[in-house]
Amino acid sequence: MATHIRPGRGSVPAGEGPEGRRPALAAGRPATTWRQDLVTVLLATWLVVGVFVDGWAHNNLATLETFFTPWHALFYSGFTATALWVLRLVTANLAHRPAGRSWRDAVPVGYGLGLAGLGLFAVAGAADMVWHTVLGIEVSIDALLSPPHLALLAGAAMILTSPLRAAWARLGPAPGFGELLPALLSMTLLTSLAAFFFQYLSPWMSGYPTAGYAERVRYLESFGIDYDFAIVGQILGVGAIVITNLIVLAPLLYLLRRWRTPFGTATFLVTAVAALSSGIMEFEFPELVAAALAGGLAIDLLVTRLRPGPARRGAFLATAGLIPVALWATCLAALAVVRGLGWPVELWFGVVVLAALSGLALGLLMAPAPGPVDSLDG
Repeated sequence: MATHIRPGRGSVPAGEGPEGRRPALAAGRPATTWRQDLVTVLLATWLVVGVFVDGWAHNNLATLETFFTPWHALFYSGFTATALWVLRLVTANLAHRPAGRSWRDAVPVGYGLGLAGLGLFAVAGAADMVWHTVLGIEVSIDALLSPPHLALLAGAAMILTSPLRAAWARLGPAPGFGELLPALLSMTLLTSLAAFFFQYLSPWMSGYPTAGYAERVRYLESFGIDYDFAIVGQILGVGAIVITNLIVLAPLLYLLRRWRTPFGTATFLVTAVAALSSGIMEFEFPELVAAALAGGLAIDLLVTRLRPGPARRGAFLATAGLIPVALWATCLAALAVVRGLGWPVELWFGVVVLAALSGLALGLLMAPAPGPVDSLDG
């Protein structure tokens, strides 16, 4: 059955529109169907995978000297396909717009920001081409901080989260995994993009805690270089875990604010982000992807047991504090077994505690106030 969104009411059943699929427009803005949201997010996946392939090329191939590469073509074609689909959704509704209604009333619920993101991404893409033509191709961390690339990030985030916003308005408090899938894919893509732009602080792409890194430090120190490589590596390793912890934890808590997430939600998100990030460096540390899978399963078990939600604030906060323990203790354990840890116990134990405290702090900021509308226990 199609759904129709009325202001202030959430989602309610509506009569099916023409062709038996399009929601009626008479009482307010139209709502997308599950299938339409899935198409949107799959096309957006094309775009995001293109971004990661481009990141792989920059990290593993010879210096790129032109804007026109197969890797750019991959994610720009993904953007084009996504843009055409979103515009199709809007124009299909325009044909059935009641007289006197604004064109904005043809934009599906949740897709207004995505429509603006299409414009931002297109402008940023043109600016990126001019930027590279004038200043050349970035070869290091500056590529992640150039203004056109950050504008592309913002535009992409606005586009690919449209299915998440649509599902937020349409789904009930306890959806099944299949029902939540477009929203989960949407959030996973957003999290992956955030991790991509912080790849210089990625625990899935570096081996700072390992015994091998400590051995390289001792080798460098043997030359008498007046530079403390050990402390720099420890700072980078701690920073990578704490930053990535917040990048992964925030979307999980955001989903838990709205839904009682089905088992597999955390496993899917965490494993996908770890795998995409690790792929940039050709899976140099494959055990960390396996550890992310195990950590995601532990988080799903934790959520199933604690049942966090608006009516269970204490459980929400406990979940926020324990998710980092499940994730990073698992990752450090995997490194210890496969490669050995080069950190002292105070450091590897302390960084897990620090991640847990930062998770608890984020939980305090994000914890929902209980209310009758979003209660998950009613």
